Amino acid sequence: MSGMFKETKGRRLTSREAARVLGVSEASVKRWADSGLLPMEKTAGGHRRFRPEDLAAARRAHPAAGEAPPERRRHAHGASAPLTQALEPAREAALAEEAFGALLDGRDEELSSLLVNLHLHGLSVGQIADKVLCAAMRRVGNLWHAGELSVAQEHVATRTATVALQGLRVSVQAAGAGEQMRALCCSVEDDFHGLPLRLAALTLEGSGLAVFDLGPSTPFSALAEAVQRFRPELVCVSATVLLRLDRAVYEYAGFIKTARRAGAAVVLGGAGFREEGVRRRLPADLHADSFRQMEEFVGTLPAAES
Repeated sequence: MSGMFKETKGRRLTSREAARVLGVSEASVKRWADSGLLPMEKTAGGHRRFRPEDLAAARRAHPAAGEAPPERRRHAHGASAPLTQALEPAREAALAEEAFGALLDGRDEELSSLLVNLHLHGLSVGQIADKVLCAAMRRVGNLWHAGELSVAQEHVATRTATVALQGLRVSVQAAGAGEQMRALCCSVEDDFHGLPLRLAALTLEGSGLAVFDLGPSTPFSALAEAVQRFRPELVCVSATVLLRLDRAVYEYAGFIKTARRAGAAVVLGGAGFREEGVRRRLPADLHADSFRQMEEFVGTLPAAES
């Protein structure tokens, strides 16, 4: 297997990123590091750096410090399964409102802290995406379509969400271990919406998969080549828009044959795949209507061969 699926290995986290992962203040992280309680490295300039695996070990050994959730249950394929803490409707609405305000004001660090804390308190990535971030982004989109927000404001919100997800990804990577299954993610040709694709990839990472993101606007013919080369257990395709359906159907026929021969499950998600007629022409193992549904599907997959 190519090293492409291991591109995040070896990354060192800053004190601020470590604090987000552990759910504590940056001052606490520095104090623990300086006292030897938390392993660290120092750069040539004297800056503290932390390995994600050391942070994950610290969370497991001292869950109360970061208010981390209890031990996670196991998926059929051996990866850690997302916890599913329930949100009361009023709490859900309040969180979406908080996220909405952060998006409009460009407060990416505040939004990142919100998402990371929800993850540390037991919400899965899919739940965070569906109930909080997507709910807030839908409101942004509706206001933009109604002419109540400018293009610039919509772009600020999208950028803020994208940056905030980087912090959540650090938390997800620190919590994960022993990745076995591999996934390819992309969006369909002519679809350049990056945020849904990032959320899909992060949802799969949160479910314990090693994910390689092929990026936006990937033709099904190119995706078929990637499946042949990297032999993933899962392929996830996002479509906010599907501009050339007939061409997509033609190329999809070759892709799905390749995926079946490789033993890869196929998940299609997003507004572009929502119509029943489109789903009939583009059959898949799952047409996902939510990120949480995608998480649940991952839990049904068989273990990957070692």
